[in-house]
Order: sequence, then structure tokens, then C-alpha cells
Amino acid sequence: MDLRGRLVPVEWIDTPQVTYRFRPAVTWRCQRCGALPVRGDCTCGKACYYCRKCLAYGKLRSCGRLVTDQRALDPVTPAQHGPLTLTPAQLRVAQAIQRTVLTNKRLLVHAVCGAGKTPMLFPGIADALASGRRVLVAAPRADVVRELTGHLKRAFANASIVSLYGGSSDRLELGDITVSTTHQLIHYRDCFDVVFLDEVDAFPYRLDRTLHRYVKRAMTKDAALILLSATPSFWHRRFPTIRLMRRYHGYPLPVPKLVVPYSEQIVFDWLARHSAVPRLVFVSRIAELERWQNRFATAGYDVETVHAADSERVEKVQRFRQSTGILLTTTILERGVTIENVQVAILDADQGFSTAALIQISGRVGRSSAYPDGDILFCANDRSDAMYEAIHHIKKANAVQP
Repeated sequence: MDLRGRLVPVEWIDTPQVTYRFRPAVTWRCQRCGALPVRGDCTCGKACYYCRKCLAYGKLRSCGRLVTDQRALDPVTPAQHGPLTLTPAQLRVAQAIQRTVLTNKRLLVHAVCGAGKTPMLFPGIADALASGRRVLVAAPRADVVRELTGHLKRAFANASIVSLYGGSSDRLELGDITVSTTHQLIHYRDCFDVVFLDEVDAFPYRLDRTLHRYVKRAMTKDAALILLSATPSFWHRRFPTIRLMRRYHGYPLPVPKLVVPYSEQIVFDWLARHSAVPRLVFVSRIAELERWQNRFATAGYDVETVHAADSERVEKVQRFRQSTGILLTTTILERGVTIENVQVAILDADQGFSTAALIQISGRVGRSSAYPDGDILFCANDRSDAMYEAIHHIKKANAVQP
């Protein structure tokens, strides 16, 4: 096992090497995740401190040790991206990213859903590789990581690219370009010189400070950091910011239609009206999926459901991409998913949906230049601030001149 740039429990290694460096696993903090430990009975016979925060990765105790390899990482191989066509607005953002990479600074890219953020990263990534620096592209969710990995492998065909998420085959690997969920960074230390953090406002990253520590510890001391979001928080806006309020194809964002109150018949009529294209229907909770699936089935509609804990989630989404069917989902698909000509409805939009979630869900519509328009429906039985704020933000973005 190559431990350069990683920090893992000593139990994971078979044969210690002279280049290995050991450290206590738990002191006043857990040395893996940074959480505060608690005291309890231990297998060593004493009452040791142990970490409950990162138990899923194996129990760490104050009598245990972590190990890393202090040898330097392999040199990074330069790689160039394939042909790239950017609009003038995208080029402006790409150049700002390049300047941030070259000067090891911080930057927030605030770009609307469908602005084409990923291609704008490519010149900055190529610059980083050319100067011998290792690149991390991180996101809070596995779906976003899989989508980003596909884009990067097509753009940098000759680069060493590793993709890390729960269940991926690249576990503990390190590429010249590493694409990872923020959770997987728990095992990495001081090894990434340029970090792109996509969907920085997404759950669970926005609520879990432990994930912030994972990212910070994985960065080298002078690493450049570029945050990307369509709906940045107030906290993230303290960074130097560049904005792009227009989609790459130049068409405005579809504005959601509000239906208050709504009936099942309105939903069925909407499904029938778009019967020739794929339709995404969002609910706020997993418990609602079965209830709505039964209602759709009673009305004669064949509907699949998907949620975060669904073991067939990837296969179902892939089937949906190639169909004109109906997929009933939770907010797990609110971002990071691009489906051509998809139409979207949100049921009970006044219950449990934040402003950012409603904006991100609306952003699934009209992303393709072949189908730049589409239908997004907010179905609610009461009014909520989040619905009106989401519509206001979308109209405000559309009003900005390119």
C-alpha cells in the first residue's frame, strides 16, 4: 500500500517500512477527523479516549497509532485538455481561475445552474499540471463526483485521473487529478496543491464542519482553492468572487410556475402533457416516495423511485437518462445531474425545500443547447418564503446582461 500523502490506522499495514512515520491516533483530538474524543473501556485493558465521529472508517483509540510514508510523492505529469470552446463570459471566468491557480489564492465562482462550470476549470487544471502541481476536484455528493469524473476523463484523455467515492475501485489511490467526495479525503494529508470544491453549499458539506477539516488537511500549505456554486452561502461570499449569471447557450433560466393549491389531477395532466420526454418529480422525504408511487400507479403511470440509500440508484438514473419515463426522487438528484430535455415538478414545494434546493432543482431544466427551455412546476398547498425567493433569484439572474 502506498502511504505517501495518506494517513491510515497502523492495523492497515502488513510490513512497516523505514520511511514510515507513526503518530498517536487520538490525543485531545482525533488525529484523523479532528473531532473531540470520549472516554470508555478499551481492548487494551485501560479506559482510553476514542473517536465516535469517524467510527465508520474503523475505531481509533488513544492507545492506537496512525501511519504515513514521509517520502515525497511522484512528480506530476503535464497534460493538456482537448479542444475547448468557451463563450466570452466563460473565458472571463476561466482566466480568473487561471490567475488564482498561478498565484495560490482563493476564489468563489458564483455561476448559475447550467452555466457550464466544468469546462471553465480545464485551463486552470492544465496550468496546474504544467507547473507540477497535483489537482483535487472535490464535491459533497457521489453523483456529482461520477459526473465530474466523466467530463474530466473525456477532456484530459492522457492524464492520470482517480475517482474516489463510497464503493469506487480507486480506494486510497492518488492521481495527478483526483476527483473525490469530501468524505473520502479523511485519509489524505498535505498532498493537493490546487483544490476545486464544487457545489460547496450542498448537503452535507454545508452542515458538517468535519468535512471542512478533511478538505483543509488534504491541501498543501500554499494550495490554491476555488469554490464553485450556483447558490453560495453568505459565509462563502467572503471570498473574492467572480459571477456568471448566464447559461453557456445564452438562453435564460426557465422560471418556475407556481401552482397553489394543487390537486393530483393537475399533476397527472402535467405528466400527460409531457408524455414524450423524461419527467423528474421531486418530493421532500423518502417516506413520500411510496405514497406518490401508489397514486401514480392507480392513475395508470409506471413510475420508478430513487433515493440516497437505494442500492440501484446509479442504474436507475442511467436508465432514466435514455427513456421518456417518470422518475420520482428525493433531493438526492437536486444537483450534479444533467438529463437532456427533462421536465421537472416539485410536489409539496412548500414543505422541506430550501431556497437553494428549489433553485438547484429548477436548474435541471433547459441545460441542453438543443432544448434550452422547459417546464418547472412548484406544486404547493401553502405559500413559503423559499418558493418566492427561488423565483426571485432566478428572475434576477435572468435580468443580468451577459
